[in-house]
Amino acid sequence: MVLLKTEKTSRVPTLLSMGFVVAMALASSDRMAHAQAVELPKPLIDAAQAYASKLTGGQKIGGKVSILGVNGGRELDMLKAAWAPFQAATGITVDYTGTTDFAAVLQTRVQAGDPPDLAGSTNINNLMRYAKQGALKDVGAMVGEAAIKGKFDAGLVDAASLNGKIYGVWTELNNFMVWYNVHTYDGPKASPTWEQFDAWAVKRANAGKTPWCYTDERGASSGALAGNWIQAYILKNSGQKTLKGLADGSVSWTAPEVKAAFQAFGKVAHDPKMIPGGPVAAMSTPAVKVGTGLFYEPPQCSVLLWGTYAGSLTTLIYPKVKPIEDLDFMPVPGKPENAAYETFGGTLYLAFKDTPQVKAFLSYLVSDEAQKLVASAGNWTVASQAVQPSDYSNPVLKRARETLLKPGVTLVAQPTQVVDPPVIQALWKGIVQYVLDPASLDSVLQSIDAAR
Repeated sequence: MVLLKTEKTSRVPTLLSMGFVVAMALASSDRMAHAQAVELPKPLIDAAQAYASKLTGGQKIGGKVSILGVNGGRELDMLKAAWAPFQAATGITVDYTGTTDFAAVLQTRVQAGDPPDLAGSTNINNLMRYAKQGALKDVGAMVGEAAIKGKFDAGLVDAASLNGKIYGVWTELNNFMVWYNVHTYDGPKASPTWEQFDAWAVKRANAGKTPWCYTDERGASSGALAGNWIQAYILKNSGQKTLKGLADGSVSWTAPEVKAAFQAFGKVAHDPKMIPGGPVAAMSTPAVKVGTGLFYEPPQCSVLLWGTYAGSLTTLIYPKVKPIEDLDFMPVPGKPENAAYETFGGTLYLAFKDTPQVKAFLSYLVSDEAQKLVASAGNWTVASQAVQPSDYSNPVLKRARETLLKPGVTLVAQPTQVVDPPVIQALWKGIVQYVLDPASLDSVLQSIDAAR
């Protein structure tokens, strides 16, 4: 278990709320805005409703479960569709509030003595902080530890635990990978090393064809996308010990292997031949547009490093793009000995109240029936190992599930999932500074260390 020191108050936007931000930004586009209702497979809906009914003894007990989370737009519509069978079977209303300022809103409500029943956190740090304060309920006791440990990867259970108690349950899950336009990317695909992958990028850049997509303007959290990039590089090229060390403080941000990761990123971000428009354009173009260049006519770039959700968001922007046939992905290139390590993020539900309604809803969330419904929405991989690749209709998510939860894979949380907000702020601010001023790297790394 990664141990954390008590964090100070901060209004850091949640790192993995990127999907929410993208969905909200794209929702204003005529190409995708709620034009279609979310329709999930009826057999799965019926199975989920039957299971939910058992949770309350076949009775509609009524009442409400309030949830604070980060989802909105189309993504929230998908979740509501997956929760509808629960509401129909139990009579319990699920009242969800989405916000991009999740950490600050949650902290304010907890301090005011008015926490939500549940919080859908995308940051493990929230679990650790509120568990240490005694504000969270033991969901292992509520749902049953056997039900959780029997379905979820040991790394996920460990990340949601403190002092032998489980304080959270995982639902949607994602990791980070290299996405590429099948028609323009002609580089190595069979588990390349970073050196092999980079050699392709350099060759393409020298031929006058920009290889990388990269934009990272996002207000106070500009630099967050590059933060994912750098952390994924560290895991695949230096191993889990380095990444875990950055999280628990045993490895300095000035360490040679960390500096090497920033330099690998800088080789891309500093070169106008590597990214469209160069570094100034990257830091002044909204991060939500990072993948749009893949399928411009003509394409502006061929690859990007982003989360699992990149596939579904790209096809929302470009409906004619077909997964696998036009858009595909591969694991982040690295050393062969680190191939079995994967970073992860996702939604972790924390319970601030223990009521029959909360207990029933948490039990529903971890069930095979509910997790299969969420998987069928075609937007996420889900955390339960009981949901098999064959349960996914989306071919990209099917492969993502095989990559993330296959036997032998070790899941490693990113430091930005667990460190205190001042460190995240220093990282993101430092990345922006480094992109615009390559000579500032040493001082940037020192400033991140100083924020601990």
